[in-house]
Amino acid sequence: MRRRDFLRGTTALGVGASAGLGILPGMRSKYARAVPTWGDYPDFAQGTLLPVEKQAKNVLEVFLYGGLCPWETFYVVDEDEYGKSKNEQWWTFQNGGNSVYSVYEDCNGAGAGPILQDFALDDNGVMVKTGPFSEPLRSRPDIMERLRVHVISHTLEPHEAAIPLGMSGFRLGAPKLAGVGAAVQHYYQAHASEITGEPYSYVLYSPGDFPTDNLRAASSVGMHPGAARPLSMRVAQGSTFIDALQRLELGEKKEVFDQLLGHYTAEYQQRLSWLGSGKLSRSRTFADYAFAVETLRKTSTLQEILEPGYFAGTSGSACGDSANTNYPRMELELAAHILTRPGSLAKHVTVVDGGLIPASGGGGYDTHNSHIRDSGRNLTNLWTRLSAIINTPGEEDPGKLNLDETLIVINTEFGRTPWAQNGDGRNHHPYAYTTLMFGGPVGPAEKGIVGAIGPTGYADMALSPAETRAATLSALGVYPFAPECYAVSDVYGTGTETEASQWLNEIVLGVTS
Repeated sequence: MRRRDFLRGTTALGVGASAGLGILPGMRSKYARAVPTWGDYPDFAQGTLLPVEKQAKNVLEVFLYGGLCPWETFYVVDEDEYGKSKNEQWWTFQNGGNSVYSVYEDCNGAGAGPILQDFALDDNGVMVKTGPFSEPLRSRPDIMERLRVHVISHTLEPHEAAIPLGMSGFRLGAPKLAGVGAAVQHYYQAHASEITGEPYSYVLYSPGDFPTDNLRAASSVGMHPGAARPLSMRVAQGSTFIDALQRLELGEKKEVFDQLLGHYTAEYQQRLSWLGSGKLSRSRTFADYAFAVETLRKTSTLQEILEPGYFAGTSGSACGDSANTNYPRMELELAAHILTRPGSLAKHVTVVDGGLIPASGGGGYDTHNSHIRDSGRNLTNLWTRLSAIINTPGEEDPGKLNLDETLIVINTEFGRTPWAQNGDGRNHHPYAYTTLMFGGPVGPAEKGIVGAIGPTGYADMALSPAETRAATLSALGVYPFAPECYAVSDVYGTGTETEASQWLNEIVLGVTS
């Protein structure tokens, strides 16, 4: 549905309201027209809250560091006018030893299925096909039948600027720049009755990223409380982080140390409170400090979750290439464990995929050279390992993800150019690329393509990163227009929070009332 057509049939039902700030469990600030607890839908927007049976119970987000190219994956149009005469889009790498055909065979064997398969019509009415490097994900009909492809567009070409935008929906310098995990952590902390020491959000990084590329945006909190920061860690071989959780340097004095720390914390709180009232009069960041102290005392909880076996490391291979350590596999298996362990409180895990072997430009998918070979290898590895942690129909492995409960989001900072760079590579292209959602509220009825890419390789109709970020919160039942999150203006063309919330449900998620 075109945006103008959707808006024409939508009635403005209300105006925005401010939500209270959940600082610690059981604590909330009072504002005029505030919702009872941070992240709840206000009364005027209750009609746009997804029914409980449609909400995701948790979210796994995989961020493809470097830029997922649509032309060989999830947006292939093999009609002549889509670049054939210029060797662009699908037509760029058709010949030679590293053509899409030869690498497809290397990755999947001589008996692999058709290299292109019809998927869905885009908003221009053009049939879009899935390409060779969507295998082996597309070999899972249960996944493909609920796959929703979003065409995304923005104007930021450098990784340093595009990554924060893709991860958060905000540009660098915006005070509200925060990863989705911060809002999720904030919401569930505000609704909790105690601090258990178990995070609600995690960010799993792989070794080898460039420090200047701003991947830490996934862990940023923006205007949320500091206590909303997801637990972030590098998933690599070794036990340094796990050993630190044991606090071995304290020896037998750990309990006494924690008692002393608690005493000084309480004393400090008293100094910041009105005499005799117990209410803080200043330094709201004290709540973040108190949360950190309480969490430090409960590191044993994290020890139980982060079992050493998930950091042991394993080798990997794809398309004839091998690596001593398969970091994407380690991250995905740990993510599945975090989300499915008995009694798990985790609601959101971000996995930053740096590839089985980093591409020429750094990261898994920054393919300025050897685009077909590097993309084929790293995507084949990713889809193989991702599929392995998702239950097939009829399978009931409690350690795997259930698509009826888990929303899986495939995100990236931009795509790759429709034309070649350096002979066998592709450059950055934020003007038309794709992200994916499947599972949770996105079922077979929601399958399809949102937006369209034209024959030039630029988007004719597209979503913004903010819209898919906000919709991820909607899928969990978290109000995306709380003051620390998104504004109506982030959902282009809408005029009220109710209208914008309905838009996220119907257009981004595909869920109609």
